[in-house]
Amino acid sequence: MSVFSVFDRLFGKLSDRERLAHRAEADGDLTRAASLWLDAGRRDEAARVMMMRGDAELDGPKRLQHYLLAVATAPEDAEVRVQARRKRALLAIEMTRGGATSATARRDLADAAAELESLGDAAQAAEAYALAGDLDGEARALISAGEVEKLENVLDRDRDRARSEREQRGAAQEVEHLVALGQRRLALSRAEAAGQGERARALLAQRAMVPRIMIELRGHRTTLVLGDEVVLGRTEGAITIASHAVSRSHVTIARVAGRIEVRDLGSRNGTELRGMRIGGAIAMPVDGESPGLDLKIGGEVPLRLAPSTLLDGALAIEVGGAHYVAPLGLAHLGVGSWVLEAGIDGWVDLVTGDGPHAYLGTTELGERTALLAGDAVGIERGGPAVLRVLG
Repeated sequence: MSVFSVFDRLFGKLSDRERLAHRAEADGDLTRAASLWLDAGRRDEAARVMMMRGDAELDGPKRLQHYLLAVATAPEDAEVRVQARRKRALLAIEMTRGGATSATARRDLADAAAELESLGDAAQAAEAYALAGDLDGEARALISAGEVEKLENVLDRDRDRARSEREQRGAAQEVEHLVALGQRRLALSRAEAAGQGERARALLAQRAMVPRIMIELRGHRTTLVLGDEVVLGRTEGAITIASHAVSRSHVTIARVAGRIEVRDLGSRNGTELRGMRIGGAIAMPVDGESPGLDLKIGGEVPLRLAPSTLLDGALAIEVGGAHYVAPLGLAHLGVGSWVLEAGIDGWVDLVTGDGPHAYLGTTELGERTALLAGDAVGIERGGPAVLRVLG
């Protein structure tokens, strides 16, 4: 008896294409079987074979493609189409479970949930809606599934989420209010305590920190070097100089008995004044009559020191083509009693003392304000800035 006769006896009278399709299935050649079923006009059988190929596939995306093709191939009212839609939706959930954080993944889950809901699989749809973060869809599906206890849990979770969001909004508003008032340390503490990591990192990145702070004072830009002394060196100190002739810590500048002292720190190539290598410290008075000092460090890098024309009593430093102002103590800004101080945490504070009052826009600041890059501080509410923090 021929193979075709066996198929005829098993399945009734079949066309040649249908018999060949059955034979290809029996041989395990599902690709050819699906093609033969289509040639025979049997889209339902072709879709069934495509779904079988999906069931046998280990790779998730490839399996999904087989199910999608089965859905597109099956007749609209065929049961196999319903089965393929269900398999496609369940696989989409499985593939995104535990990692549905991207917008694309959430959209795929929402589509799968809607598919299952339309197929009457309310319980599975509720799970998919939950993974997609669609609370309304989850509640609706649970109502359809008659899952009253789970629905109550969802509603409780929604209330908790709403309360948490309110608390987060309140904490965020408090942080911004503290920032506006100049209470930046407290704002940072609140942000960290409330789990606002991004805002806390932004505040940390914006801090004006010692030893150097770039400012604009009454329209004049400068870099202040804060502290009681300034160390210059190749790799260490407040001012670094990119020259191999300069030692890691080369010279220090400090105020001693009302004068500025420059001391070589035992550098390899020394410090020179008018061609003479200095062995200890040399002094320079800081007043309007002082001509300043012209030194050479490491035998090749000019260092110019002179009284600052920007801040009274401060020192102007020019080295390596860069310019700095070093108060060598409190930085008196010449705006009433305003000074810049270094806090114990290294954050630079504006201390207004006896005035005038300081304003960030229309907000009046307290007597001590931890400064942030971007601050524009004026002496009138809403008036022009006299002090800007550039970085």
